[in-house]
Parts: sequence; structure tokens; C-alpha cells
Amino acid sequence: MDDNGPPPPFEDRGHQIVILSCVLHGVSLPVLFTRIWSRSYPTLRLGWDDWAIMAAAIFDLAQWILILVAVSNGLGRPSYYVPSSQRPTARACLYFANHCSGWVICLAKLSIAYSLSRLRRDSAVWRVFLMGMMVLPVAIAVTTSGFLFASCRPLSAMWEEMTPSSQPDCLPRTLMTKGILATATLTVVTDFVLALLPITFINRIKRSVRERAILAVIMGLGIIASAASICKIVSVSSKRLTGDPLRDGVDVTFWGMLEVELGIIAACVPFIRRTVE
Repeated sequence: MDDNGPPPPFEDRGHQIVILSCVLHGVSLPVLFTRIWSRSYPTLRLGWDDWAIMAAAIFDLAQWILILVAVSNGLGRPSYYVPSSQRPTARACLYFANHCSGWVICLAKLSIAYSLSRLRRDSAVWRVFLMGMMVLPVAIAVTTSGFLFASCRPLSAMWEEMTPSSQPDCLPRTLMTKGILATATLTVVTDFVLALLPITFINRIKRSVRERAILAVIMGLGIIASAASICKIVSVSSKRLTGDPLRDGVDVTFWGMLEVELGIIAACVPFIRRTVE
């Protein structure tokens, strides 16, 4: 390779990303299809929450494809061992996968919040609160995408290996990290709120034990998704980061995928019961 300095230890964790992503999608996609089937047959009853989760699935598939392309171009290996012609492709895929991830999480939360709003239609306070819980994820997603788009001018400096003469105008790395951590923290807060929200009414609603158990499962999935988001924050702020996105991006990608897929599963689990029955 043409890089200067001693080579870092070689490792290739790309296969771990591929295996994890396939396992997670092997669970989330059938659950999603089951939800859409239960809402479409024998009578079409698709609501705004169904369209939101389908839009989330589109962004999720786009993210998955981008991550797989990034792996095939070097994600999981130190950049030193990746041909210079492949590095920009891997970094660009990671960049746009981050955009997709934010919108998957946003749309999954919209779907969950809208579904919860059906449980207590008689409460104006409940509807207003959940409306706020729908607005906040959208604001977070818009802010995150706007922040990513404003990170560098030209934008290609986010993934291209720029020469000193190019002089790209980029935000300081510390500012970018703080921005990511701030939006990620708000994401964790909304995760926990939506996960624990059923506690406020689960004992008062007239539902079967099975339906209450399903709500408990949703709460558990939401808490696990929150934990995954916290782990992602820790990965981003870790002092062990090397500054190599192809190497450092592995753990962030792991936790990000887990958070996204658990969000989709949590949004779809309540609708599996009808199909199974």
C-alpha cells in the first residue's frame, strides 16, 4: 500500500457485519410481512402507522444494501489494507447508511406512537402527548440529516481522500461528534419513553392477558433497543477510536443495526397475533 507509517494489525470483521445483518433481517422482515398481511387480508385496513412502518422498511433495505456494499469495499478492515480505489465507496456507503438509519428509527417510532394512540382515543391529553412523541423523532431525523449534509463542503470530502490543495471546508471533528451524541441521546430518551409508556395504562385497559403480554414484549424490545442505542453512543465516544472509519465503524454499525431492527420488530409484534390465530 502507499500509506506511510507502520501497518496496523490486520483484522477483518466484515463477515461479522454480514452475518448479524442477515440474522436480524431474517427476523424483522417476516414479522413486517406478517403485519402487512394481517392488515390487508381479508379486508384492507392499512392505516398511517402501517404506511409509516412500510416506509421504514424501504429505508432499512436501503441501509442494508449500503452496509453490504461497504463491507465488500473494506468496511471491517483497517484502511491500510484496503485499496485506495475502494475506500471512498466504503466511506460513502457508511455516510448514506447513517442517513437511512435515522429515518428508519424515526418512522418506526411514528408507527408505534400512532398505534398506541388507538388504545385511549377518549383521552385528549394522551393524544396530544403522543402527537409530541411523533413530532420529536421527525425533528431529530431532520436535524441529523441536516447536520450530516452540512458537515463538509464539498460534501464528497466526507468520503473522498482530499489533497491539501483541495481545502475542503469541514466542521471540526469534535463538533461533529458532539452533534451526533446530542441527537443520539434524544433518541435514547424517546426510546425509553415509548418503551415504558404502556406502564401508565396496562393495568386499566380491558384487554386479555395475552394482549397485555404482547405489550410487555413491546416494552422489552424497546428497552433493548434503547440499550443498543446507548452502546452506539459509547462506541462513538470511545477513546479507543483510531480515526479510521472503516475500522471504527464496525461497532457503531453493529449497535445501529440492532437498534433499527428491534424498532421495526417492536412496531409489528402486536399484529402477529391475528395472523397466528
